[in-house]
Amino acid sequence: MSSEPSAGGSDPRRPGARLVTAAQVLLTLAGVLYLGVVVEAAAGWPLDPARSYLSELAALDQATSPLFRSTDVAAGALVVGGLALLGTAYRLARRAGAPAATLVQKVTFWAFVVFGLATVADALLPLDCALSVGDCAAREEAGELSLAHQAHTFSSVASGVSSFVASAGVVWLARARRRTLLGVSARLAGALGPLLGVVTGTIGLFGSPLPVGTGIVQRVQIVAFSVVLVLAVQVLTLRQPHRGAPETDVPQDRTARSPASHSEP
Repeated sequence: MSSEPSAGGSDPRRPGARLVTAAQVLLTLAGVLYLGVVVEAAAGWPLDPARSYLSELAALDQATSPLFRSTDVAAGALVVGGLALLGTAYRLARRAGAPAATLVQKVTFWAFVVFGLATVADALLPLDCALSVGDCAAREEAGELSLAHQAHTFSSVASGVSSFVASAGVVWLARARRRTLLGVSARLAGALGPLLGVVTGTIGLFGSPLPVGTGIVQRVQIVAFSVVLVLAVQVLTLRQPHRGAPETDVPQDRTARSPASHSEP
């Protein structure tokens, strides 16, 4: 993984710089594709957004299923591909003498990888039907739906937990830039997503129909994590400040020339 700006940064002469830039492009595209609310609005709000989960639009009985499943597969694949590029850039930077990633950076990186894989699995294991309409919820409770429909629950849990961990890591790492727009955005989106995810996930345990407003909360959570995806590369390439020293907004790529000047947080 790439977890320091020395793995690329903004200087094209640094090892892996172009890979970091490419990773930023892929993660940005992933964030845009994961933002399903825009597609939902363009489709004319096929389901009641206040009482349905966004993932229901990918259910096999919905006309929007091919579109939403395709965007989820693409988003998940772009996340995994972007992080693969970031990992390659990191290895190049390490060979050039860049400092090692911190534990939080490593955990955050792998949480994003799991999220990408789980998102692809979500699309490949769609719901048989939208739980908020018709008799789908009753059929689910009676055990009449397919194995893929049941497995969707597990892939969704994996996606939710990994996004929670990744967001928590982003909040922690962004503290080095908390006085900048990047830092504020990362910390706000990174904190908001898990909080709302816990709320909607807890409500979902009680089954359908969902209380009015649950779907809106879940959609805001997805928007927040889409922002986290867009900022992921920049946050992962932030270096923690010196222990005992005042925080600075100077990125790692200006200080990586003197690795001895760094201390692990």
